[in-house]
Amino acid sequence: MASIHGDVNERMELRVTADLVGEFRPELAAFLGSLDLGRLLEEVFMPLTTAARTRVAVAYEERAWPPAGVGARALRGVALAVVSDDGQSLLTPVVLSPQHVTNVGLAAALTKILLEDLAADGTEWVTIFVNQRSKVVAGELMGAGFEPRAARVVTGETEFTAFASVPTGVLESLGLADTRLGDVLALNLDRAHISRLTAFHLSLAAGLTNYWADRARWAEVFPGFIDWATLPPGGITGTPGPAIDPVDPVVIVDR
Repeated sequence: MASIHGDVNERMELRVTADLVGEFRPELAAFLGSLDLGRLLEEVFMPLTTAARTRVAVAYEERAWPPAGVGARALRGVALAVVSDDGQSLLTPVVLSPQHVTNVGLAAALTKILLEDLAADGTEWVTIFVNQRSKVVAGELMGAGFEPRAARVVTGETEFTAFASVPTGVLESLGLADTRLGDVLALNLDRAHISRLTAFHLSLAAGLTNYWADRARWAEVFPGFIDWATLPPGGITGTPGPAIDPVDPVVIVDR
């Protein structure tokens, strides 16, 4: 049986860019606007992509005719990594346009191409910041090979703890390493695999929702919008295991 999003996913273009704003500024503005997050273009994406090195997996549709001009391309999904010079990256989980909120195939495909790109680029560790009181998202991340570390983000009265893993480990744990991209997009997978990807991606997406709505206290995930220049030397992962991390950075973020 074909999935709800199967036909549109066949038309989707997916790739990774190092210049999201430069290549997709109008499309990004429309995408964020559809999510009521238009303010993030100038508040976050423009300064972040100017000051920091980023790798961004994008999914977009191209209009058949006319092939150029306003509306010729439409972003449908974005997954962002802020990359350091020493093999570490901070992840913002996949964000999809409203009509694709349950498009698990697309979310998994974006995760796959971003992690593969980071691994090929020499990234040793990928990190997601999770509310220290989280059970749902923390459990999903640990099931995908992530482990808690000592680094924290503090915003208001809420603390978010770093969960880190090697990118290839996440791909293996999610069953994406050896799965064809087309099969991921079409969800040509067994039921258990689909359920695994669904739990992972929908929990991460839901975990971000309260942060976007300025309710950081209730957010389970903190987006990886942190310039590495703000962190102490050594980054946030270092040697495996929270007990022997070489640093314990605490990043204070005003909300």
